[in-house]
Amino acid sequence: MATLVKKFAVLIGLVCSVAGCSMLSKPDPVAIDQYLLEYQTAGGKDAAGSDAPVLLVTIPRAHGGYDTAGIAYMQQAYGLRYYTRSRWADTPVRMLAPLVADAIQATGRFQALYTTPGSITADMRLDMELIRFHQDFTRQPSEMHITLRALLIDLQENKVIASQQFDLSEPAEADDAYGGVVAANRAVGRLLDDLTRFCLANQPR
Repeated sequence: MATLVKKFAVLIGLVCSVAGCSMLSKPDPVAIDQYLLEYQTAGGKDAAGSDAPVLLVTIPRAHGGYDTAGIAYMQQAYGLRYYTRSRWADTPVRMLAPLVADAIQATGRFQALYTTPGSITADMRLDMELIRFHQDFTRQPSEMHITLRALLIDLQENKVIASQQFDLSEPAEADDAYGGVVAANRAVGRLLDDLTRFCLANQPR
């Protein structure tokens, strides 16, 4: 009889435990902030004429660690980490390509298109490699560091016209994810201005 009572007590305890667990509220999901790269082209530019060369802008190739929507930062040399509650709305390379095309198109000197290679007939192609794209905490205040290599190719002659590596740093106003995002957008604006000048300076005559 005593054994039966003990088993019954254990069963009641288990039932209460399960009931108690079911009444506990589920934890709220962690909110993830998503951020964009944006660039406003200067107004007042004439549209490119139909005789302007067609420039194809391809999606940059990302070096290891940067082909992700995670917002990368570095606290020590060679150590890349990512914010857990903040991320880009898309990978940086996929956001960069249309911005580059828009900035070059705004000069009125090119018909710049953002699309995949081989899908249209073009006169030139701009290939890019994203080498670095992270917030650097080894410096104080922290800085957004962007390194990108550009290659301008003449598709009619099938030859490289010019190549250049761009290395930019932009100080962050706050040592957090949003501070890095704001600094990244400022740095991207400078990068697009530099890329535009690069294409204009090496446009075949």
